[in-house]
Amino acid sequence: MSAIFENLAQRYREGTLTADTNRFASGVASPRPGDVARFPEPETPAYQELQRLGMEALERGELGAVILSGGMATRFNYEHPKGCYPIFEGMSFLELKVRWIRKVAPRMPIFVMTSFATDDAVRRHFAEHADFGCSDDQVKFFTQYRFPRLRPDGSRYQSPEGSEDFAAPGHGDFPSAIAESGILDDFLAQGGKYLLFSNVDNLGATVDLAIVGWHVQQGHEMTVEVAAKASGDKGGAPARVNGKLQLVEGFAFPEDFDQDAIPVFNTATYVFSAEALARPCDLPWYVVDKKVDGEPVIQFEHLAGDLSCHLASGYLEIDRDERFIPVKSQAEVPAAQAKIRQKLGRMSTV
Repeated sequence: MSAIFENLAQRYREGTLTADTNRFASGVASPRPGDVARFPEPETPAYQELQRLGMEALERGELGAVILSGGMATRFNYEHPKGCYPIFEGMSFLELKVRWIRKVAPRMPIFVMTSFATDDAVRRHFAEHADFGCSDDQVKFFTQYRFPRLRPDGSRYQSPEGSEDFAAPGHGDFPSAIAESGILDDFLAQGGKYLLFSNVDNLGATVDLAIVGWHVQQGHEMTVEVAAKASGDKGGAPARVNGKLQLVEGFAFPEDFDQDAIPVFNTATYVFSAEALARPCDLPWYVVDKKVDGEPVIQFEHLAGDLSCHLASGYLEIDRDERFIPVKSQAEVPAAQAKIRQKLGRMSTV
């Protein structure tokens, strides 16, 4: 990864990779009718058929879950990794995610992607809580990469103490990181076929076997859960780029594109066909402006949603209130807790 970073840094210094190059100049259009499927209503025959297909995949041991827990919790204003925060009745984000996975699939393997900033604390959190009831070897950890930060002039940023400062380069390194760890090969060798991928802070992204069933039925390599936009929503969405349907990040749309014309957005919850992840993919890199200790810095990031450029992808509109409960700041915690209680009311007790 060091060679990749040096190449990106050189392009940044030359001016050929900038925040402006994050954006498409043209060629982007709204999805066509039929590009986004509506999830069948529960209890309908169509839903029950999808549920059956998902259950069969589970019973064959083909499912695994990936939880992203590499975030440094800078926006969340918490001194420990965000996944360790006690979000609901003393349970952390990670505990809720794991317990809800195990409620549907008690033996499903769980793969937690950490970062250099969170790995020790996340592993310790699991160990201190006996892996939240998981069986031996059910939970495995792998760590994403790290890149140095730059100053806006292209020089290496150093902390006030004089040491080099690093950041995780987005979750686009998920395929290479899980492959390099050996977890992907082991999962495939043991009959694994499908990976359910979600952020640790989206507590709505529980295991829904009907969504797995839709992925299996459609024969996709990547299923993207999208939700209806609400007022003020920002972020990526499915769009046609030079005729091809893919995810486009919010900052990557052309400046004159009306993003409100696309009624859904990307929830960053996916189902992947594991075998497809073994194929090399060259994802785009983005220049991201951040601040560290009040100073502007530059980071390079790539994103898992851009795998939709390479994989045969399907887009499924889900129930926003049921499947999308993100928590990006502590101010959002009370509202999230209310939604969790509502979700628990539709489920039996965790």
